[in-house]
Amino acid sequence: MDILEKMLLECAKVGYYPTKNVEKIARAKNLMFGREEWYRCPCDGNNSKRRCISELCKNDIETKGICHCNCYAKDK
Repeated sequence: MDILEKMLLECAKVGYYPTKNVEKIARAKNLMFGREEWYRCPCDGNNSKRRCISELCKNDIETKGICHCNCYAKDK
Protein backbone atom coordinates (compact mmCIF):
# COMPACT_ATOMS: atom_id res chain seq x y z
CA MET A 1 0.00 0.00 0.00
CA ASP A 2 1.46 3.36 -0.97
CA ILE A 3 1.29 6.60 1.02
CA LEU A 4 -1.71 8.00 -0.86
CA GLU A 5 -3.67 4.79 -0.25
CA LYS A 6 -2.81 4.89 3.46
CA MET A 7 -3.86 8.54 3.71
CA LEU A 8 -7.18 7.87 1.97
CA LEU A 9 -7.86 4.85 4.17
CA GLU A 10 -7.18 6.73 7.42
CA CYS A 11 -9.32 9.63 6.25
CA ALA A 12 -12.24 7.35 5.39
CA LYS A 13 -11.98 5.46 8.70
CA VAL A 14 -12.90 8.61 10.64
CA GLY A 15 -15.45 9.95 8.16
CA TYR A 16 -13.50 12.85 6.67
CA TYR A 17 -12.91 13.66 3.02
CA PRO A 18 -9.68 14.20 1.08
CA THR A 19 -9.21 17.59 -0.56
CA LYS A 20 -7.78 18.28 -4.01
CA ASN A 21 -4.37 18.59 -2.32
CA VAL A 22 -4.18 14.98 -1.10
CA GLU A 23 -2.06 13.68 -4.00
CA LYS A 24 0.39 16.59 -3.79
CA ILE A 25 0.74 16.09 -0.02
CA ALA A 26 1.24 12.34 -0.46
CA ARG A 27 4.11 13.05 -2.88
CA ALA A 28 5.65 15.52 -0.42
CA LYS A 29 5.38 12.99 2.42
CA ASN A 30 7.09 10.38 0.26
CA LEU A 31 9.99 12.73 -0.53
CA MET A 32 10.34 14.10 3.00
CA PHE A 33 9.67 11.06 5.18
CA GLY A 34 9.31 7.92 3.06
CA ARG A 35 6.97 5.02 3.69
CA GLU A 36 8.20 4.34 7.22
CA GLU A 37 7.06 7.72 8.56
CA TRP A 38 4.30 8.53 6.05
CA TYR A 39 1.97 9.74 8.82
CA ARG A 40 4.15 12.77 9.69
CA CYS A 41 2.89 16.22 8.79
CA PRO A 42 4.91 17.85 5.98
CA CYS A 43 3.76 21.28 7.16
CA ASP A 44 4.86 20.70 10.78
CA GLY A 45 7.28 17.77 10.50
CA ASN A 46 9.08 18.45 13.77
CA ASN A 47 5.91 18.25 15.87
CA SER A 48 5.44 14.58 16.78
CA LYS A 49 1.88 15.29 17.93
CA ARG A 50 0.80 16.54 14.51
CA ARG A 51 0.34 13.68 12.06
CA CYS A 52 -2.37 12.38 9.75
CA ILE A 53 -5.65 12.09 11.64
CA SER A 54 -4.02 12.82 15.01
CA GLU A 55 -5.97 14.61 17.72
CA LEU A 56 -4.47 17.92 16.53
CA CYS A 57 -5.55 17.14 12.98
CA LYS A 58 -9.06 16.14 14.09
CA ASN A 59 -9.36 19.29 16.18
CA ASP A 60 -8.42 21.44 13.17
CA ILE A 61 -10.97 19.65 11.01
CA GLU A 62 -13.76 19.93 13.58
CA THR A 63 -13.13 23.62 14.35
CA LYS A 64 -11.93 24.96 10.98
CA GLY A 65 -13.44 22.42 8.61
CA ILE A 66 -10.03 21.44 7.23
CA CYS A 67 -6.73 20.15 8.60
CA HIS A 68 -3.48 22.10 9.00
CA CYS A 69 -2.12 20.82 5.65
CA ASN A 70 -5.38 21.40 3.77
CA CYS A 71 -5.44 17.69 3.04
CA TYR A 72 -8.52 16.44 4.91
CA ALA A 73 -11.87 18.16 5.29
CA LYS A 74 -15.03 17.69 7.29
CA ASP A 75 -17.26 18.05 4.25
CA LYS A 76 -16.86 17.41 0.52
